[in-house]
Order: sequence, then C-alpha cells, then structure tokens
Amino acid sequence: MSELRKIGYLFVRGFKQCIRPYAALMPEFVMPLFFFIVNSAAFQRAVQIPGFENTTYLQFYAPVALLTAIFISSGSTGIEVVTDISTGYMDRLFLAPIKRWYIVLAKLAAVGLKSALLTGLMMVLFLFFGASFEGGALGVVTVLLFAFVFAMGWAGVGLSLAFFTKNPRLVQSAFIFFFPFSFITTSQLPLNLLDGWYKTAVQLNPVTYILEGMRSVLLTGQLGATVGIGLLVALAFAVVTLSVSTYAFRKSVVRK
Repeated sequence: MSELRKIGYLFVRGFKQCIRPYAALMPEFVMPLFFFIVNSAAFQRAVQIPGFENTTYLQFYAPVALLTAIFISSGSTGIEVVTDISTGYMDRLFLAPIKRWYIVLAKLAAVGLKSALLTGLMMVLFLFFGASFEGGALGVVTVLLFAFVFAMGWAGVGLSLAFFTKNPRLVQSAFIFFFPFSFITTSQLPLNLLDGWYKTAVQLNPVTYILEGMRSVLLTGQLGATVGIGLLVALAFAVVTLSVSTYAFRKSVVRK
C-alpha cells in the first residue's frame, strides 16, 4: 500500500467516525445558531456605542457564531480517539506499518474537513437571518480555510489529552477550555472599546486574531494584514497541537 493510500484510508475512516451517528451533529448546528440568534438580538443596540464599527450587531456577531461552530464540531475528537483506544483499534494501528504522524494528521484533517463543511452550511443559514458576507467566492473560501486549519488545531488539544490520559472523563472535561478561548476575545465588543486587564488578555489570546481575520474578510471583503495574521496564527496553533499530539501518540506506543 502506497503512503498516499495509507493516509487516504485513515482520512476516510476518521471522517466517517466524526460525522456518525448523524443525530450527534444536531448540537453542532443548534448551539451556534442559538448563540447567533440570541446575542445578535440581545446586543443589537451596542452598535450605538461611540467607537463601534459601522455595522449591525448581527453582522458583527456572525463570525463569532461560525467560530463557535468550529469549536463545537472539533471538540469531540479526543472522545473518539479514547473510544478507539478502549476498543483496541489503536492497538492494531500500533502494529501496522504506518508512520505515527500519518495517524494523527489524517484524523485532524478529517475533523478539519468536517468543520469546514459545517461552517459553509452555517453561513448559508445565517443568510436567511439577514446576515450578508462580503468578499464573494474568495472570501467564502478564505473563511472555510480558517475553519479547516483552526479545527485541526483545536482537535489536536483533545487528541493530545486522549493519548496522554486515555481517560474519557478527563478528555471530556477539556471542553471547559472553550470558554476562555472563545469568550476572552473580541466576541462581544471591538478591541478599541475594551480596557484594562481584559483588553490585555484578549490581545494575548491567539483565537482573537483568528476571529478578527474571519471578521475582516466577512465584513469588508478585504484580504489584508488582519486576515494574513489570522491565518498564520491558526496555522501556528495547528502545527503546535499536531506536534504535541504526535509526541503524545509516540509516548503511548512506548508505554505499550
């Protein structure tokens, strides 16, 4: 079997695993849509604050809801891997003539594709609620690229915990990281309206730059420095978590 076929097999298997059972996909649609509807309605007058961007709050919050969809859709990866470990599937992979990083990369790429598809569907749904997206086809492709790369990075967090701990309760508890990474950002207000320690924390959060990159292309349609920085941060985040999860996988093999 060629190296490309090995990766392809692992990718297809990983993609099928992360979309089944289909009923489990419902929260990944419902929760981002819920946040989008509720927050865009609750804070619609926030745009009247001096210094707020010249847009509706619905437009401002739409990228946040998309980011939420990415977080949720890629957050179950660790649980899926723990299941593979408990059922013995990983033991069979340990014995197979497959490079260790192929296993990790194929799984993360499958999750990335799933999140990109979900993000595209969410964008279509948001159009029915009155959102509009600038940038045309290139802008849409850019946002899907954000979704693919960042989903790989976020899935790598759960993957690393799965290999290090092999404990489903510990892996599931990693969901708590969603809150600081998603809420300590410019999700509610623009950066120029923030102040104090909170503004500093927002600027230190890498997800802020990913969110701002998505927001820039969706609100302005311009692929400028903000978008470039956001993509670089998303890529760096994915490289780091891919490296850590590969290391964790190798350590789990050694312990075997």
